[in-house]
Amino acid sequence: IIAASLLCANVNAFTACPLHYAVSLTMTKLSAEAGDSDDDEKPDLFSSEGWPAIEQELDTVPIFTVANEKGQPLQYTVEMKDQEPFSVPFFYTHAPDALEELEKTKKATNLEGIDIVPVPLGKAFKMWASDKSVIIPNKDAILQAGAPPGSNPMGQQVPLFACMEIAQETENGTPVLPLFFALEEANEAVEMATSADGGNPDDFEVVSLSLPRAVEMLANSPETTAFQFIPPKSSIDHIETYLSG
Repeated sequence: IIAASLLCANVNAFTACPLHYAVSLTMTKLSAEAGDSDDDEKPDLFSSEGWPAIEQELDTVPIFTVANEKGQPLQYTVEMKDQEPFSVPFFYTHAPDALEELEKTKKATNLEGIDIVPVPLGKAFKMWASDKSVIIPNKDAILQAGAPPGSNPMGQQVPLFACMEIAQETENGTPVLPLFFALEEANEAVEMATSADGGNPDDFEVVSLSLPRAVEMLANSPETTAFQFIPPKSSIDHIETYLSG
């Protein structure tokens, strides 16, 4: 993951992509604010003292975008009902999904030198919260989190999976809960934990929560909440293959 940061896209520069998506996006999302008080009293999450630590933790996870040879993410024109079309980059939580989009883009355009590149999740999340990007979760993951069959991943919130019983305590006693982007990887972690410490994996429940909710929890209760975001194995495998090639 550290090596992947050297390959990150230039998220401050973009290039147009002649593709249009007529979709119904769910733009209701985590406000870029923390706290439970009135809106005019809420502190800005991204200018708060706690955001750098949250962003650093999120940035351990690479997500992926289709970019030109200069590392500039392609911008897609998205059309929504009752709104003017707008252009944003698409970020994919799983490398295979980004690769699929890459092949579609190659077939639909004459763009040369395009490829997928990793982007730190924290930076992408900040853009997403400001309506400057779309983060697209894995289709299987949203179904496993309870989305109806046939749901379009575009516009869905990113689901995360966790088992409360396998949290590990830090030196100061704060439990650190691993959050997975794939249900099967959370289940594998439960099996490993029960294999080492005893117990029946069937007795341990894996639950889902959204990425915005996880960030909100970190922002609201930094003293008692700690997460370790675990990148999808498919994404790590892609980066390792790229670096070794």
